[in-house]
Amino acid sequence: MVSNWRDQCADKIVPAETALKHIKPGTHVYIGSACGEPQELVRAMVEVGGGLADTELMQVLTLGVAPYSDPKFAATFRANAFFIGNSVREAVNEARADYTPIFLSQVPGLFKSRRVPVDVALITVSPPDEHGYCSLGVSVDITKSAVTAARLVIAQVNAHSPRTLGDSFLHVSDIDYFVEHDEPLLEWPVVPGGDEVIQRIASHIARLVPDGATLQLGIGRLPDAVLAQLGDKNDLGIHTEMFSDGVMKLARAGVLTGKNKTMHAGKIVGSFAAGGQELFRFLHNNPLIEMHPSEYTNDPFIISRHDNMVAINSGLEVDLTGQIVADSLGELFYSGIGGHADFMRGTALAKNGRPIIAIPSTAQTPDGLRSRIVACLQDGAGVVTTRGDTHYVVTEYGAAYLHGRTLRERAMSLINITHPDFRSELLHAAKRRHIVYPDQIMPPPRRPYPAQWESTFKMKDGRTVFVRPIRPDDEPLMKDMFYSFSEQTVYLRYHALLKSMPHNKLQVFCNIDYETEMTLIALVGAPGNEEVISVGAYAADPAKLSAEVAFTVRDGFQRQGLGSYLFHQLVKVGLSHGIRRFDASVLVENIGMMTVFHRSGLITETSTEVGVVRVLMEAVEEIAEAGKE
Repeated sequence: MVSNWRDQCADKIVPAETALKHIKPGTHVYIGSACGEPQELVRAMVEVGGGLADTELMQVLTLGVAPYSDPKFAATFRANAFFIGNSVREAVNEARADYTPIFLSQVPGLFKSRRVPVDVALITVSPPDEHGYCSLGVSVDITKSAVTAARLVIAQVNAHSPRTLGDSFLHVSDIDYFVEHDEPLLEWPVVPGGDEVIQRIASHIARLVPDGATLQLGIGRLPDAVLAQLGDKNDLGIHTEMFSDGVMKLARAGVLTGKNKTMHAGKIVGSFAAGGQELFRFLHNNPLIEMHPSEYTNDPFIISRHDNMVAINSGLEVDLTGQIVADSLGELFYSGIGGHADFMRGTALAKNGRPIIAIPSTAQTPDGLRSRIVACLQDGAGVVTTRGDTHYVVTEYGAAYLHGRTLRERAMSLINITHPDFRSELLHAAKRRHIVYPDQIMPPPRRPYPAQWESTFKMKDGRTVFVRPIRPDDEPLMKDMFYSFSEQTVYLRYHALLKSMPHNKLQVFCNIDYETEMTLIALVGAPGNEEVISVGAYAADPAKLSAEVAFTVRDGFQRQGLGSYLFHQLVKVGLSHGIRRFDASVLVENIGMMTVFHRSGLITETSTEVGVVRVLMEAVEEIAEAGKE
């Protein structure tokens, strides 16, 4: 039909002005979303707007200009946003436009039931193929449902619109009028690389993404920054509401094979695409890509059928109990619910699912820098993800796992990933609310959490261990480790048979300044379900000339090379701070620890007194110089 569709549809091919004259006053009009906005139809509709009193315009996300939201059209058009874009935000907050807060997966149901009637659908399609089918291209989302529900369908046929595959097709018989007009699709602005904060958040998220995971990514600069850091992963998949240029780049790099997906294996599944012209060309007739309506991609039950699902969505504010605000800034309506809640809940139900909220720790406001992690939410703020639905929260300062945690554990984890300037304030607020211990302390914010000392180590039996500096919120993990020790391990570590390790002792151990003190812990298990299996620590003298070292390895993980690795890492940290001498007090029967010290490569001297060996160690010049690099 490529050669003769115009002949068969001759009576349907009309100028935009002619087609739009069929819109009557009081009509409910749906406009195709984001990069799939039918720009020529929107322009023409505004030009003939004088005769369209009380017309409601519905759209998910506006990228282009929205002239209909101008105050001069107040008597003619009223926008109704299911997700607030930049071009209608001011109108929504000045009551010149409406916002309908709803899960995106549920919008098609509103159309089908006509609780939200669609009289006219204005859409963008690719030219019909030889079988008479047009593709909805980059905007399938709720557009296909709007077309099904609409009484009148007007399509801008645009040769720049890619022919995407999947459940994205409309037959020419489903379209009432065609307006032929070729023009470049609207593009989603991409900021290459992102700033340092975005990059640090992305690096923390990347650690939470295992090989073979299926990903969903929300809107904003962060998704591409995360994708850019996944180049060393294997066999990732995509099942998402939207995707942008980063998906294309990772697919071309061979990382997105999708072979481990439990649904649509080998396919990248999405609902709409927002990116640049190169992305649109990549989508055209690409059998790797399947586009589906939102009621499918965003259905929590469909999402939950994807094993190892990782959903990454943004937040605007989070309180100390884990409530997530995502569509408003206090009383200011900012964006929308979109697919946020759909994917957070669906992913939580998936086998090994990991729902992640990504949020910068601070926001710049007219009144100065403000923490996005707060004691209490702002007046007017709307909770999109409840405290019971929140799993991971990630800022540039790290990741906090909240699901199944007590209020005290949540507060400590969130305070730990807050900007250091606000931690003391939040801790005092948590004490006032009786969420944390009355005597809870936090380390002085002299140095930020030193993420550069995070590492992985493969033990002799092949198991991988994650090693990182200790944090104040690790107290419950440290408590569990202590009570897992055998009497022998306790005696060798503490030189006495301690029976308990109360909060007042543990919190001091967990709160260090990362400058004169360093404690490294080794963890096994998936993030959020980790166990500490080894601890190594040093405390330097005030002049930082020498440091006392101690470490222990949990029963069942000894003789795996972990003690040697931890000591090696501690020496590297110490050398970077100018510490070249280390000492330790070891019971004579602790042969394992003595072996670690003697094999360390440091110049070692020992002396024994009353069953205790005093070990003095100093880094030779080569080791000291290497440690500073």
